Amino acid sequence: MAVLSTLEVLIDRPEALAAYEKPAGLGRAGFAGYFAGTLGLFMFLRLQAMVPPGALSLLAMFFFVLAANFLFAGVIHLFMELTGADPAPRGGAARLFQAFGCTDFLLAALVPLGFLHRANVFNGLLGFCACILVLLWARVRLVRRLYPVSGNKALLAVWLPYAALTALFFVGLVYGLAWFVWLLV
Repeated sequence: MAVLSTLEVLIDRPEALAAYEKPAGLGRAGFAGYFAGTLGLFMFLRLQAMVPPGALSLLAMFFFVLAANFLFAGVIHLFMELTGADPAPRGGAARLFQAFGCTDFLLAALVPLGFLHRANVFNGLLGFCACILVLLWARVRLVRRLYPVSGNKALLAVWLPYAALTALFFVGLVYGLAWFVWLLV
């Protein structure tokens, strides 16, 4: 029940996130959000037969999501510190990481979208992209709450880690393709 009351406080009074005292139960709500979001993503991908079944796959995905969000929260906080944006009182990377967990509850909406896709009622890729965009929008709003910055700067701060990860993926893909061609020739 504490998780739901914490979410209620964050939704009804979002300024409580930037207050000196963090909302009670923010850490539990964040980790519950990470787990619910990972479970929703896992179920969506499992309905599309894109991940292997089992608790081990779910736990591996959960720990990857935790590690990635921990890294992203740290990079966003570092970017904000380097550009001169002072965090809200007692704010920082830890509070940002916990608040990002609360936004991951939005990924639980992927489960019904996955069922609709399997029933050929709705396009699964469109639903997945819409869910990710809503998640990123919520994270931009959180960054704006914790750091007194403009919307454009918050958007840039949230998109930078994702852009860097995408660039690394494509560099690795090109390197792997060049290596594969070298093996064939």
